[in-house]
Order: sequence, then C-alpha cells, then structure tokens
Amino acid sequence: MNVETSTVTLTAPLSMNSLMAFVKKAKTFDSHVSLYRNGHSINGKNLTSVITFNLTVKESDSILLIADGEDAQEASVQLVEWLQKEMDGAKEETLSLM
Repeated sequence: MNVETSTVTLTAPLSMNSLMAFVKKAKTFDSHVSLYRNGHSINGKNLTSVITFNLTVKESDSILLIADGEDAQEASVQLVEWLQKEMDGAKEETLSLM
C-alpha cells in the first residue's frame, strides 16, 4: 500500500457546499482519506466527520491530509489542489463583498 501525506494551511473558511464537494471528490478515490490536526484524525469520506472537523479548524491552521491506498499519490495531489482552489475562491468572494 502507498501512503501519501500533504500539509494544507487554511487561508479561508470552507463553505458547506465546499465541504460536501470535498467529500464527494474524496470518495472518487479507492484510497482511504484522512484529515489530521492536533491529535485528531477523521475519515475524509464521511460528511458528518468533515463538517464537525471543519468547525474546530481556524484560519491559518495546518491540516495533514493522509491518503492510504493504491491511488494515494493521485488522491493526495488532487485533493490538496482542489482545497487550495476552493480557499482561493472563498477569499475572492469575501473581498468582493467589501
């Protein structure tokens, strides 16, 4: 089995739609996807866990994304890239409201 880990620093809050889309994307991979922060690990394919986890995370916190399985590298790269794009989009939306 392959294990890939990536660190993501939150630069903007994620919306409920973003969280649901993340879980949906995570489920497209065969690998187990976990999110880890401050000693707590959750299943990245479980919406309830991801929502609860998101409530405990603040902007500028770092999260460890762990993908474990045959397509771990692909899962890790795509999910991290996706999260970065979502946070960039969230920042633009926030700025446009001012």
